[in-house]
Amino acid sequence: MLLLTIPYVGYQFVREMENYLRDGLEQSVLGAAQALAGALHDRPDLNLKSPPRSTQTAYDGGIYAHPLPRDMQIDGYVEDWGGHLGRLESLGGDAHAPRARFVAGKRGSYLYLLVMVKDESIVYRGLPVRVRPTSDYVKLVTVTAGGERRAYFFHTISPGWITVYVLADGEAAGLHQESRIRAEWRETGDGYLVEARIPLALLGPRVGIEVGDVADPSGTVEPFRLSTSGAGPVTEPGPLVLPSESIEALIKSLGRTPGRRIWVVDNEQRVLARGGSLERQTEPVPVNPLFALVLRPPPAEMFEEQPIIARFSGPEVRAALAGRATSRWRTTRHPDTYVVSAAYPVWSDADIVGAVVVEETNLGIQMVRREALANLFNKTLIVGFFGTLALLVFATRISVRLRRLRNEAAAAIDAHGRVVGTLSASRAGDEIDDLARDFSAMMERLREYNHYLEQLARRLSHELRTPITVVRTSLDAMELDQPGVDRGPYLARARDGLHRLDTIISRMSEAAHLEQALQDSEPERFDLAEVVAGSLESYRSVWPRQSFQYQAPDEPCPMDGMPDLVVQMLDKLVANAVDFASPDTPIEVSVARRAGALVLEVRNQGPPLPEEMTDKLFQSMVSIRDDKGPRDPHLGLGLYIVRLIAEAHGARALAFNLEGQAGVGMQIVFPEAAG
Repeated sequence: MLLLTIPYVGYQFVREMENYLRDGLEQSVLGAAQALAGALHDRPDLNLKSPPRSTQTAYDGGIYAHPLPRDMQIDGYVEDWGGHLGRLESLGGDAHAPRARFVAGKRGSYLYLLVMVKDESIVYRGLPVRVRPTSDYVKLVTVTAGGERRAYFFHTISPGWITVYVLADGEAAGLHQESRIRAEWRETGDGYLVEARIPLALLGPRVGIEVGDVADPSGTVEPFRLSTSGAGPVTEPGPLVLPSESIEALIKSLGRTPGRRIWVVDNEQRVLARGGSLERQTEPVPVNPLFALVLRPPPAEMFEEQPIIARFSGPEVRAALAGRATSRWRTTRHPDTYVVSAAYPVWSDADIVGAVVVEETNLGIQMVRREALANLFNKTLIVGFFGTLALLVFATRISVRLRRLRNEAAAAIDAHGRVVGTLSASRAGDEIDDLARDFSAMMERLREYNHYLEQLARRLSHELRTPITVVRTSLDAMELDQPGVDRGPYLARARDGLHRLDTIISRMSEAAHLEQALQDSEPERFDLAEVVAGSLESYRSVWPRQSFQYQAPDEPCPMDGMPDLVVQMLDKLVANAVDFASPDTPIEVSVARRAGALVLEVRNQGPPLPEEMTDKLFQSMVSIRDDKGPRDPHLGLGLYIVRLIAEAHGARALAFNLEGQAGVGMQIVFPEAAG
């Protein structure tokens, strides 16, 4: 156990070190967010500040332009949009089953737009071009910084290249072509799509998209419209949010840390700029191949491509926009790899106009932890090697002492089983010394048992010699055959002697027969209180002059065992109590439930037990009776049979003197039946 504490303490130290490094990383990321936010404070040229709330609430849903990694081909095919197809936004507010969806992106000085429409019956326009469309169309509405409202119509005679028309300052100005916009119309399996490239110079700070579905080409029925305003035409375009090249340049000028990603969002959590990546080059230090099974190196490719999101949300962002700088840890798809993100607010005068979010992984901490654990394992092996040597020396010393104790124990008993020697005392004072003392006590008990066997032989010879003498003298008297002498008394004495011999032999074999009965009997469920109550009725007929008192329990006392053997055990206890009971005193029998056990007690008033006999009374051939004549031999087997039956039921047999009165109690404690 002492050796095991070494790697445990080392591992706990590494964990504490890892916690300190995590705290340090968290503070470092928060400091980086604070530094970048400080560079963005009070910078009106960066356009962080959104329109005032009083007017912004009147705008419809705006458009967010994702930064595009490359120029897009305006050909009506969507493969080059890549992961941006997963960011299609719905028009009309129905996000579950939208009829029209769009996505916008920015590359250089152009806004790229992809609109996908579900339409079972596509209606193309005819000639001439009308201000009020009588065909399916896509319209882009913008309001310039000067307040001029423009509408760009995307409709066509047939699929393919689109000629875009613009309507400025209402219908009175009329339509004219806009050749600077490139667009393509292509039919799809469930409708059509429009892909366009629009110069940002043609757009104002507010933009809206409208899709019209015409069911009647004659123009008598109003088209069904879906837009960024909802189910209807564009009323007031929302803001056009573009990635800020100036903020991205500022991020690059502050330098990039490998494995660190930076986001800048406005007060509506819309992403204005991003930079860096969570990917970092890792070169794990080689370790023992055995350790490599446990200390796995961090994965070579940690994360996917830059996530395509329009809004960066999270509890840390919301806290920063509320004025509180905070950080949080989140899990990744790789086990034991986490990302810490810290957000810091950006101020403009007294208003919070945005937030800076900095993210970084714990890959560096994982590398340090892996190297520390590898060093810990190496040192543990060295300490374990020398510790094993010390344990071998210690174990060798113990084995020598154990062999010496074994040899002394073998020499203490001769071939005939007699105890002829003793064990030498040990001075170590440890467990082996305790074992030696236990062996010495065992030897002493064996010596006492041998003495008991010797006394048993003398007791049997005494008990057998008396009836044999009676039979011999009776036979000798009858051999004299004197005339006129009555032979009846001699025959009676001979019969009494034979009866006593038969009683002795029967009682000696009773214990052996009982052991065989215990092996052959099958336990069954019975009520101990009912068995005892039925037996007492028979005892009153056997000993009519003896009074019996029975204290029955208040509830049934079920147990598992052999009821006939329990009755035999009770017979021995009651017979013993009757023999020792004082005249005119009752025999008290009780059954009770105590602490999950069933207790059977038999008490009698009479001479108490000697103190030294309370523990030996249930042994074989132990008796404290006075010899009551040649017809009543007592070999001390009755209570020995009681002990055998009790042990067969998992019970304990106890003998004790009654407190406050002259008498003896016999107690059998049975385990209560389960269930």
